[in-house]
Amino acid sequence: MITFANLPKNNASVIAFGVKDIGPYYWVGNCKNGVDYYAGQTFLAPASGVLKRIKLFSSVVFGSSDATLSIYKFNIANHTFEEKKSETSRRITKANENQWLDFELGNLRVDKDSYYGFKLECKGAGMLAVAECPWSVQNPYAEGEEWTGSSFTREGSFHKDFDLAFEGEIETSPNTQFI
Repeated sequence: MITFANLPKNNASVIAFGVKDIGPYYWVGNCKNGVDYYAGQTFLAPASGVLKRIKLFSSVVFGSSDATLSIYKFNIANHTFEEKKSETSRRITKANENQWLDFELGNLRVDKDSYYGFKLECKGAGMLAVAECPWSVQNPYAEGEEWTGSSFTREGSFHKDFDLAFEGEIETSPNTQFI
């Protein structure tokens, strides 16, 4: 386990990555037909540091649910989610509709040029329509792929020409020491 030691905030910089162009959406949560739907995105870390948050755009919220975002190490060669590195949850209600949702991750260390992925799931009676990038743009986030799955197909499918609209933030510092 990597622990975090003495990051002075005044020496830190934040590197944002992802694509914030909003297009159609993909539903996540428990559908009335009894099927649970999940979505995710793989990404290449553009810097070493602490992944502080992932932001997703909630186009539509139906009912209320607990949304959980899990971060994994991702094996690009085998297209597999490997070790779970972090997980965070938040309550989603109609009041969160049509806005960016922050999923705060705390102190998750990521390495430059390494691949990671996140999966989003919603538990409860509600569903969340998470924004994708516009479909008119071919491969909008070339450093990753969208992932979709369901309770019937837990391994899911990857989609090279579709990506979630998302933003990640990595905090870097020349004085950061990891032990």
